[in-house]
Amino acid sequence: MKIRNSIWLIALAFGLIVTPAFAQNPINVGFTMDFSGVTAQVGNREAPVVEMVVKEVNAAGGINGRQIKLHTLDNGADPSRVVGNLKMLRDLHKCTVMFEGVNSSCGIAAKKWADQNKVPVITEGAMTDAVLQKEGKAWFFKSCASVSTHAESTLARMKQLGYTKVAFQGSTLAWGLDVRDFVRKLAPKYGIEIVGEVLCEPKSKDLTIQATRLRDTGAKAVICADYEAETGVWAKAVKSIGWNPFLFQYSSGLLSSAMKIYPPGTFDGWETSMTIDVTKPLVKEVWDKYAAYTGKRWEDDMITRTWDGIRLLLEAVRLSGNPDNPEAVRDGFYKIKNLPIASGRLDSTGSFELGRNELLKPQDILIYVVKEGRIVPVK
Repeated sequence: MKIRNSIWLIALAFGLIVTPAFAQNPINVGFTMDFSGVTAQVGNREAPVVEMVVKEVNAAGGINGRQIKLHTLDNGADPSRVVGNLKMLRDLHKCTVMFEGVNSSCGIAAKKWADQNKVPVITEGAMTDAVLQKEGKAWFFKSCASVSTHAESTLARMKQLGYTKVAFQGSTLAWGLDVRDFVRKLAPKYGIEIVGEVLCEPKSKDLTIQATRLRDTGAKAVICADYEAETGVWAKAVKSIGWNPFLFQYSSGLLSSAMKIYPPGTFDGWETSMTIDVTKPLVKEVWDKYAAYTGKRWEDDMITRTWDGIRLLLEAVRLSGNPDNPEAVRDGFYKIKNLPIASGRLDSTGSFELGRNELLKPQDILIYVVKEGRIVPVK
């Protein structure tokens, strides 16, 4: 009897016997993010939101008594690494649902993988319309607004201000190309002519030639769809040639990032669109939590879209009835009804439906302007 008891105690010490308190295995959630590469600044800003929310849920008891185990990998902003990470998260770490960020090229690759492997994935940052699914059930979901949605609000703003000759400056990456294509397509609807365009490579150091080219088209306004570093390079180039067009950055988050890099006043007068209403109490609550968690304060919709994304994922897990089954978790996304979200207008809530795998709608886009180094609502 003593020998049997000793064996039992040794087994317990080495975790070979699971007592009732530890009977439930954790729920494995995959997380692949741009911690390096061209969009690393955004990835490193947003990643703490995912970690923060998972810790909050675990501290409150987890989901149905099970803790969430977050398995995190760097995708380097490289679509091929995203696919490799998703495969590893599924096969090695047994993840049944994934959170993927941040750029559109990676999102396109992630959607293809999710569809082929039947594992649900949600992104907070792939704005490209190429990941939209307009019929049936999806395996890929998004908490950010689509390029086409932003294009409508941007062009409507141009029309409101009376600009009819508009130029385009953007990235050669998928997001920039997507924006260009939708701006081209939708401009005539608003009585706007796109009189010129330039595409800029990542890490461009001087865009004076490109700025001069657009100035010479007679454009009175420019829509910018480039990443933070290049947005600053563009602003400097425009000023250096004495040109003063109306400037609109397609992404408030990237504009906010650029404002952290470049001197105060660089972007004063620029306008942008955001998927948040800053008077919404939940927005400030999320920003405050992020500041307390990281020691840094960012007041833009990148923080809120990430918060919405991970909460939608965890809510889908909760509603799935079987977190260890990818199909059940996928169905959980469609069971979400009226989840409080930080994005959108005061009355916006979160849900998905057949033929709609994106969270936000055109009415969730609001216009903001840079004044004295801050992004504030247009009055």
